[in-house]
Amino acid sequence: MEEDSVNGGHSQKEWRERFMTTVLQSENDKSTHFNVLTKDKYQQLINEVETAANTDKKTPLQQRRLKRFSVIDIGGVKKLVAARERNENIKYYLTVDELYDVIDAAHVAVGHGGRDRKLAETSKKYANITKEEIQLYLSMCKVCHMKKNKKKQGLVSKPILHSEMNSRCQVDLIDFQTQPDDKFKFIMVYQDHLTKFVLLRPLQSKRAEEVAYQLNDIFLTLGAPCILQSDNGREFVNKVISEVTQLWPELKIVHGKPRHSQSQGSVERANQDIENMLASWMADNKTTKWSEGLRYVQFMKNRAFHSGIKQSPYKAMFGMDPRVGLSTSSLPSEIFKDINDEEDLTKVINNNLTPASETADDILMEEDENMVQAHTSTDNQIKHSRKTAAEGLRKQAKKMKSHSDKSHPPANIGDNVMIPIPDVDKSKVDLRNIIGVVIDITDEGLYKVGTKHGILQTLYCRTQFDVSAQRFITENDVNMESEISLRTAATKHSIGSGQGFLKCSCTTSCKTNRCLCKKKNVLCNSKCHSSLSCNNK
Repeated sequence: MEEDSVNGGHSQKEWRERFMTTVLQSENDKSTHFNVLTKDKYQQLINEVETAANTDKKTPLQQRRLKRFSVIDIGGVKKLVAARERNENIKYYLTVDELYDVIDAAHVAVGHGGRDRKLAETSKKYANITKEEIQLYLSMCKVCHMKKNKKKQGLVSKPILHSEMNSRCQVDLIDFQTQPDDKFKFIMVYQDHLTKFVLLRPLQSKRAEEVAYQLNDIFLTLGAPCILQSDNGREFVNKVISEVTQLWPELKIVHGKPRHSQSQGSVERANQDIENMLASWMADNKTTKWSEGLRYVQFMKNRAFHSGIKQSPYKAMFGMDPRVGLSTSSLPSEIFKDINDEEDLTKVINNNLTPASETADDILMEEDENMVQAHTSTDNQIKHSRKTAAEGLRKQAKKMKSHSDKSHPPANIGDNVMIPIPDVDKSKVDLRNIIGVVIDITDEGLYKVGTKHGILQTLYCRTQFDVSAQRFITENDVNMESEISLRTAATKHSIGSGQGFLKCSCTTSCKTNRCLCKKKNVLCNSKCHSSLSCNNK
């Protein structure tokens, strides 16, 4: 490769020296069993092997040397090789000065392949190239950083905690347009951040006016939160809040930051539970009227134990377990299944009680008294439940942050990061990532990233990029006078035009220029219009 290689501003010589320094340091830290050989150590082994081969009475050390090594003379140059049987390939030992160039050549030969592919390539001929050395080389290859897939997004890196109910609430929409229930096509999910209590509403559309109408009904029942958060965009939330305040003029709430608040994942996970519960309810009731099942799913979701708050959302909200009439009382089901009114209840219980037992009213009253005595008062129980919920969320947040720190470690100013480029913004031959440098970190833990062509306009959460172990560009390489979009940066870094793939969603046969692919004079591909018939293939 050229001396001024693809590895950013560093020359090939600088990368080779850095590689050698790191490898030699690893040799000093731990024994590598002759995997790292200086020139002096290499020559010493050659001499020891030759001496051992010419000695009749061999020492244990000499026997070990001959069992592992051999020396061959090629064109007057002596090479240390691995001991082998007659039909085995010769495998050479390399000095630390040779490792980088050999790995580099193999890397190019396998088309910037990964660790295992390169190890298979080098192990055909060389005996002391290890996985660790290959991994070190890969960490120094800029092209490999730019082409590899980003790690799967981890858990939230900065959870937001609240200890009060209605401090922050989240609203999200589930799209059911592919399975409408008459006029209903969306489900609105409203969740309190602390208690995880969920309210569900069917919607005919996702217009801000309809969402605001449903939210106003919820606010007038439970009260309004200080912060309303949604992942549907800032403009959408602003419109919803504006509509709500028109219905309720004295109301004052503010919108939360979408995505970057990093707590929206809670309501998104609730969405998955809701969809699964709704599917089960529809199967059990043999109906497609999912709008009617939302009320039952809402209750099922709220009465279910939540691992984060260590109790059910219903109990965190109201301080007691939910009741389902006599079903949740201490009376056995075979007694109350035929009861229709209070007289039937009294009669059935009294007929099944021994003379020393209390009346039905006494039993039901005792249940209420026991519930009150267990926690002194309803107010105290609610406070206790919400304190438990807040403590559970703190523990969950600590665990989530620990997991996130391992999968996506925090970046520092000056670190190089790899930001994935959307497929639509790159051509087939372009690399998958842009390498940038962190130039600032906000109080919320968001990162401002710069590239050679300008500062990226978007602030990034650390789950949106991977941190590079090496530095390919520095803050001095960034054009600080220009702010550009990721698409613009991708185009400037592109080898070709920067244009991504095209796809159409035609419902006809792609015969006219209404078809985007035909208009651009390209053939339709597998991403276009599913399996419909097509005349542009």
